[in-house]
Amino acid sequence: MSRISLLLALSLWLAGPALAAPSLVAEPQSLEFDQVTEGILVRAVFVLTNAGDEPLRFPRQPSTSCGCTNAPLPRDELAPGESLELTVYFDSTGFGGQDVERQVMLYTNDPQREEFPLTIKGRVENALPFQDSASSLNYSFYLLVDLRSPEEYARGHLLGAVNIPLGELAGLLDRLPREAVIYLYDDTGEEGVQAAQLLQDGGYAAARAIAGGLVGWWNAMGDSFLVWGGGVEPAPPAGVPHYGGYAVQPQYVARSYQVLVDLRSLEEYAAGHFPGAVNLSLSEIPAWAAGLPPMGQGRLYLWCVDADGTVACQAAQWLQENGYPDARCLTGGLGEWLARYGDDLLWPEGR
Repeated sequence: MSRISLLLALSLWLAGPALAAPSLVAEPQSLEFDQVTEGILVRAVFVLTNAGDEPLRFPRQPSTSCGCTNAPLPRDELAPGESLELTVYFDSTGFGGQDVERQVMLYTNDPQREEFPLTIKGRVENALPFQDSASSLNYSFYLLVDLRSPEEYARGHLLGAVNIPLGELAGLLDRLPREAVIYLYDDTGEEGVQAAQLLQDGGYAAARAIAGGLVGWWNAMGDSFLVWGGGVEPAPPAGVPHYGGYAVQPQYVARSYQVLVDLRSLEEYAAGHFPGAVNLSLSEIPAWAAGLPPMGQGRLYLWCVDADGTVACQAAQWLQENGYPDARCLTGGLGEWLARYGDDLLWPEGR
């Protein structure tokens, strides 16, 4: 070997350890998603690979260009040659009619790219007047609980209420949504206040009794939103209303009264549904709507849900065109809800 060749080989051998380093490669680095309807949660998957010969580290979670985008890294280190999938979530709510581009910034120990940007972009089309997002439903959702006996509940109750007698409430706390508003009522309001205090003491900060119970409701709203059992004549509930702490006035509930309509099959509904939701087929909607109780001075929001939004949106459109302007369907169906919030609020039949 010549002197020059020997010196070159020696210099490369000495430089080898110094050249060892992690190297991040992303596939793709920019991703364009298919056109979506406003309200859909876009999921974009990037494959991150360490193409270097030292461990690649992510010293902190990625940052995003707005709160509408989230990119949780499942791990903070990749060995040489190792890959992982990073899922970027973009909430299209509020971006209808826009071409959007959002950036996710990765932070690494790659000496060549300590900050590594990823981009997602695409078109968000306007939602139709009867469509709304899972985030909107989550924001407005409340649970209405009737604390009386099943027999009293069957004779008459507030539309959309789920029946949980007071004596059973403590045993079902694990089923109640801790972050959601919970309205509770009995006949006069006394047990409602007890239940609200019980729940608040247990960490359900948004639990409230309806002041005066059904008696207080009748005094304030008449028979608005009250459903009567077969053969029962609408009549003022008996008793002396109890007004205490932990309560909201009936008018407060009535001004944005909410009912969910589940248009899936009976079997799907039984496997898991929003508590208090009524199970109907599309053909049953007109007759059901015709039998709805009076609203009085209240305002009725009807949420139609199904698996993917197809049938639910047909129902919401019909309801809007036939006297229920606040009917809407869950864009993307329960699949969208599950992707965002899981199934904690979907109760199986019989709880």
